[in-house]
Amino acid sequence: MTGPVSRLNAAAVVVLVLAPVFSACASPGGAASGGDGGSSTLIVRAQLQRYAGQSAMDVVRRFNRRWLRAERGGGGTAYARVVIDGGSWYFLNVLDQLSANEVESMRFLDFNAATRRYGAGFDGGVIEVTPRGN
Repeated sequence: MTGPVSRLNAAAVVVLVLAPVFSACASPGGAASGGDGGSSTLIVRAQLQRYAGQSAMDVVRRFNRRWLRAERGGGGTAYARVVIDGGSWYFLNVLDQLSANEVESMRFLDFNAATRRYGAGFDGGVIEVTPRGN
């Protein structure tokens, strides 16, 4: 079939196929923006408030699972470490024990930034947690 009707149908198919692609690119909640219109390396109090009662780990999973990904380096597989209030470091499971209500912000530092700030041994990066009230 040719003519205006078939061209209209073809145009409609193109629009239906491409609309979700363009919509995903324009969305502020895409992977590059941290999942909720924020930074891909920072989760702030306003975002955390939406998840009151949930764990900090739940929030990280919601906003940017990349923070939890294993990195492969010269020393094998490494996961991010958690540093709370600039003090001691912990393994990722500490985020399961922290409530989103207790956290002011969380920031991800990649290997290079973590090494500059904390020295060697943070091949998977660092999730810096600032507790509320600090």
